[in-house]
Amino acid sequence: MAPRNPGEPLTKKKIPTKLKTAMAYKENYTYAGIPLGFAVRKQIGKTSIFRVRRGNGVYGSIEGENIQDKMAYFVPLSINNPEGEPMRAMLIAAVAHWQRALTKDQKTEYNKRASKGLHMSGYNLFMREALKGEVAMYVDRGDPAAVDYVKTDLVIDGTWQDLDLSAIVPAGAAAVLIHTLVEGNSATWEMEFREKGNTNEINHDCIESLRANVPRCRNVICQLDANRVLQYKADNQAWATLSLVVRGWWT
Repeated sequence: MAPRNPGEPLTKKKIPTKLKTAMAYKENYTYAGIPLGFAVRKQIGKTSIFRVRRGNGVYGSIEGENIQDKMAYFVPLSINNPEGEPMRAMLIAAVAHWQRALTKDQKTEYNKRASKGLHMSGYNLFMREALKGEVAMYVDRGDPAAVDYVKTDLVIDGTWQDLDLSAIVPAGAAAVLIHTLVEGNSATWEMEFREKGNTNEINHDCIESLRANVPRCRNVICQLDANRVLQYKADNQAWATLSLVVRGWWT
């Protein structure tokens, strides 16, 4: 058989009706002499990428039947886009949680659930639920290169204000860990945090300046509402520094 051009549909082979499947285009691909089989979906050795897709609209294909594609390996330009960072952090946390936090019995239970008509492994079922925010775990955001909010991004008037974190943390996040840094020319200025809608003072978290003209930092944990919004209140003062960095979140 003559070599096939990457990107072109495979030649359809005649298959007895009783054996005909959705994969109408068949070729046993090999890599470095190793048979890969049919319907390959992955990158191999960072030299080639295989995928399976519907042949609808592809020259020579049959409507409703699949074709196997092969193309040169490449890295998408958007692989480090900011919009994808929260889910990449979730993925890293989910893998670590499966490897280090789940017991053998818990993994077995996932495998049992996955085997009941889902056609996937317990690991894949766990990953799906974790990325949907259905698994209780802490997600480390990583190592942010810059603060998320500075003084000019915040309303400093001594009243409660909403802070929408939906551009930083993904859906399903229940609480957030925030690194705060403050500095003022008094030892009594405060910045408070609370779950949106809470009113009792004992259920707030805060950071105080403590010493005049000396920076102070601490971590604050605050519950998020379903829209990933919390509330803050900064004393109506001439702060020298106010900055916030989201370090991670809990699902």
